[in-house]
Amino acid sequence: MAEDERKLLRNPWLARQSPELREALLAHGRIVRVDAGQWIYGTGDSLNGLYGVLEGSVHLLLTLPDGEARLLDIVQSGNFFGQPARFGGGPRLVTATAGADSRLLYIPDAALAEIGRSQPDVWRNFSTLLYAQLAGALQLAGLLLHLPPRQRVAARLALLASVTDDVAVTQAQLAEMVGLSRKTVNGHLEGLERSGTIERRYGQIVVRDRARLGRVAQIAPAPR
Repeated sequence: MAEDERKLLRNPWLARQSPELREALLAHGRIVRVDAGQWIYGTGDSLNGLYGVLEGSVHLLLTLPDGEARLLDIVQSGNFFGQPARFGGGPRLVTATAGADSRLLYIPDAALAEIGRSQPDVWRNFSTLLYAQLAGALQLAGLLLHLPPRQRVAARLALLASVTDDVAVTQAQLAEMVGLSRKTVNGHLEGLERSGTIERRYGQIVVRDRARLGRVAQIAPAPR
């Protein structure tokens, strides 16, 4: 098994599933290669399946009422995004583009339906993934509404690092996602770096001490 597949299997949701379901998702999925900036799907598109990021990253963009697209989240390698049509109440709510040259595991709805025929309880398992996505969205709303800037930066970084310590995000992107100026975010990142909590690299932030990051954010560190 390739290292990127092993990273995907460490995803908290997938790690809790049966070996049969994990093997079925890998077997029925197909590898999709996308270039940096390439469109994966757009707001208003029909729901058509589930994606796992094997390598690279994916940007999720929310279109505001004035038509401006804002960066909502960056899906790191080892994480899933998208939803099966079976659970959709409407079209896609966000636009997904490749944040870097990336490899995705795409499990289309037809493949999910085939898995469901052989594993009838599988839809209940996918509902837990949808619930986790909703919980993540509520966490983001909560931190933006209630946390002071230092905690907000640490908490957003901790959420991005739920599976991997190597977070593909620039300081400008992190600033956009927490609603703070780049200068303010840079100051807080500098403090986290001095304490040995993180290391800043070009286009990347490496989490060195997950427990300390969780303490700064005042949230439990993401399970591994």
